[in-house]
Amino acid sequence: MYPFPEHIKDARVMVFIDGENLAIRYGAILGGSQALPQVRYEKGVYVWAPLLNTPNHRTCDTIRRHYYTAVQGSDEVRQKTHDDLKAIGIEAPRVFRKDKTRGSKRVDISLAVEMLTHAHRRNYDLAVLVAGDEGYVPLVEAVASEGRRVAVWFFEHGLSPQLRNAADHFFDVSKVLLGEHADRHLK
Repeated sequence: MYPFPEHIKDARVMVFIDGENLAIRYGAILGGSQALPQVRYEKGVYVWAPLLNTPNHRTCDTIRRHYYTAVQGSDEVRQKTHDDLKAIGIEAPRVFRKDKTRGSKRVDISLAVEMLTHAHRRNYDLAVLVAGDEGYVPLVEAVASEGRRVAVWFFEHGLSPQLRNAADHFFDVSKVLLGEHADRHLK
């Protein structure tokens, strides 16, 4: 489904998803429209299409998908979100508690720590960062300094130019999450 450049062969891939940000951006793009049937979406919490779990580049091995999000509510609500993410192919869901006053900084910080730790340990060759914030530029640069490649996935219209420039590769997830009507939603 997602294209890796031809020169990337036999790569071990880990995916790191800023799911809270992705879900918020997706909801804003959708407005009042319905998500596509193949897209799993819970407003402000998560969005993912299982189709994104299957690379078309057969020589790359996706080792693990990490999904970072935060929810308000009880431990049962957090557990349900965790289970929902596992059911759609996310091996490592990270579901944090969000409150109205503090927000959820743990999402960004946990993603950065794990992505950099795995890079330092050489657990992957290519990191796929699903995020669009300019704040991730230092992370991408640090991962690159460890000798790892970084591909950034996000909605093109929500991606910081600095992050796009820092990444080795870029993939616009609009066609997968919004389907054929991506152009209409993104105007």
